[in-house]
Amino acid sequence: MPVATQKTDTGLTPGLLKVLHKQLSPKGHVSMKELEKKWKHLCLPVEQLRALLQLDSFGDEVEWMKILALGCSALGGSLLSSLKHACEILTTDLEGGPARVPFDTFSFLYTYLASIDGEIPDSEVDAFLSSIKGSVAHKEGLVGLADFFTPTKKL
Repeated sequence: MPVATQKTDTGLTPGLLKVLHKQLSPKGHVSMKELEKKWKHLCLPVEQLRALLQLDSFGDEVEWMKILALGCSALGGSLLSSLKHACEILTTDLEGGPARVPFDTFSFLYTYLASIDGEIPDSEVDAFLSSIKGSVAHKEGLVGLADFFTPTKKL
């Protein structure tokens, strides 16, 4: 199991977030205590978890998919980059495959992260999701990276 060490890696990685997802997603909702325990077990800094949790109002129990979304936002520098990480973590496609997720999952993550961002109008969120839904209707309702993410070329 991948484990971060304080000397070489003091932050969340896609691999560690995937480990947390495998451990916590079956429950749907998890207690703050359990989340913090699993976070510490992977030697991740508690300060990073607290910083993520400050982005929304959480009680004693948290919806795991929201924590996953916030973790992906810490990994990605933009909303679409965050969704790219989420698709890669959530996909059941083989490694190196199209990293597809159900439209409903994608829609939840996009809507949630856009609401946390606070600068994207609801009409823009709705228009974006409507265009994605139309493009994946013939793909069994699965959203892949190619449906929304265009990597920037570095020269």
